[in-house]
Amino acid sequence: MKKDIKEVLDKVSSGTATAEEETMARLWLHQLHQNDEAGLSETELNEVSAEMWASLEKNEKQFAPKTGKLWPYIAAAASVVFVAGMALYFYSYQPSAEIKAPQQYSNDVPAGGNKAYLTLADGKKIVLSTATNGMLAQEGGVKITKTAEGQLVYTIADEGKKSIGKYNRIETPIGGQYELQLPDGTRVWLNAASSLKYPASFSALKQRSVELTGEAYFEVAKDKTKPFLVKSKGQEVEVLGTHFDVNAYPDEQSIKTTLIEGSVKLNGQLTLKPGEQSVLSDGKFNVKEVNAIDAADWKNGEFVFSNEPLTSIMRKVARWYGVGIIYTNDLGKIPTFSGSVSRSENISSVLNMLEETSNVRFTIAGKQIRVTTK
Repeated sequence: MKKDIKEVLDKVSSGTATAEEETMARLWLHQLHQNDEAGLSETELNEVSAEMWASLEKNEKQFAPKTGKLWPYIAAAASVVFVAGMALYFYSYQPSAEIKAPQQYSNDVPAGGNKAYLTLADGKKIVLSTATNGMLAQEGGVKITKTAEGQLVYTIADEGKKSIGKYNRIETPIGGQYELQLPDGTRVWLNAASSLKYPASFSALKQRSVELTGEAYFEVAKDKTKPFLVKSKGQEVEVLGTHFDVNAYPDEQSIKTTLIEGSVKLNGQLTLKPGEQSVLSDGKFNVKEVNAIDAADWKNGEFVFSNEPLTSIMRKVARWYGVGIIYTNDLGKIPTFSGSVSRSENISSVLNMLEETSNVRFTIAGKQIRVTTK
């Protein structure tokens, strides 16, 4: 069914669009931004893209996804395109694959949520998702509390007492995420299937050093006297105060470090600038310019894909929804996708987005996703 794109975008902006129309609007907009024939210069594309995703930066303090908050900004970004004289593009451009109606799955899988486990220095383990709000423990001069928003906060309760040699570990399971504030005021968002080991207090240490497995977004509190170090497999990130994301999952072939603001030094030899991403593979760094906001999509409650291989996307899906992925046939040339969808949606929303303009098909069988290409 062919639809007028301006009519659909107007309905999305007013909140009267159907689920199918919202899906089509998302697809159309991303086709505009990703296709080289759009007629916009690289600078213009970046400007429109930045406007489209600006809302995500504004919501950094809110870890939990907020369904529906993005669409007014998408419609606004689309209107900028129309003003720029690009309306005819939507009418004349024909996707290489047919836009299909969303598939109805017989069963579905809900999204993950705020779930994590805290292991104290004495070995005691606390399930944070079920723990009562308020003080959870006190180690030396450090008080550990859980806020009403579900955040874990470390505060210095007694400067006279030291917690030298005491380390804590927070772990998120598959389908979990969590936010914590370290004793120095550094904020950390931990993605699914990740862990962070850190001192219960930095006060008696010469440097602030933590160990990461998986993915985390850091907003490091500034302290010129004590550098902040993030150690992961084969990489050490050194900062004084900045915002950045580190993706160091064991099942990924590389470590990706993306800088949002400030500066970071990698392995004492490479310095990143805002908007740059380093990829460490086989002991070698490769640096490229990226949309840094996209690297923190998960923190802002979104999946954002930009020419991303299907296999990479499905690894993210598996971690967040707690499912296994089975490829029923040879993928051949692995397809890539561009698009976005809220992480608060059921898994069917993600799968439908991937199916819309490709020959990839999915079947949900319990907690298994079967992937078939035609």
